[in-house]
Amino acid sequence: MREPVPLRDIVIEARELFREYGYEGASMRNLARRVGLRPQSLYTRFSSKEALVSEVLALTLEETLQDLPDPAKNWRAAWRTLIGRIGKTLEIRNRCVGLHLAYGMTSVTPDAQEAVRAFFNSVRDAMIRILRAGKIASPAAIAADTLAQLEGATLWIATEGDSRPLKRAVRRALQLAGPVRGHGKKSGPSS
Repeated sequence: MREPVPLRDIVIEARELFREYGYEGASMRNLARRVGLRPQSLYTRFSSKEALVSEVLALTLEETLQDLPDPAKNWRAAWRTLIGRIGKTLEIRNRCVGLHLAYGMTSVTPDAQEAVRAFFNSVRDAMIRILRAGKIASPAAIAADTLAQLEGATLWIATEGDSRPLKRAVRRALQLAGPVRGHGKKSGPSS
């Protein structure tokens, strides 16, 4: 008897399909083939492609926010960690799955549309909490602007193969936390 494919593995593979092909280009048949299931078996776990969107974004959010330093104890470390993770993921993957999905959502996919909105609101809200802990003025505006700059920089990666705008956006965001103690220079993205 064959071992069942773990749901997490299906969600991870769905995320890669969405990154590669967007919402419209990804198919349940292709996903089933990638994870070694028959399409009918996949549909018993996820009723539709739209149902996968919230799972993909929940996993991505979990990975982005897990084990962040406590902003109340060290908001700078929390900010650097979060910005570093976002920047590294965007540079390695060349795009954000949430942003890629956002462009494929329409009124025909209201659950997926809401999942994308909730994903970006959650990332922005995490940024706001960190900035508030650091007593940074206008934390909501700074969080929204930072997220827009990071995400927008992926345009140059996708169209030009140029990650320099993303690296600059990460550096600008990290400057908000000031220099890393003991080094006397501005911090860069985490390695």
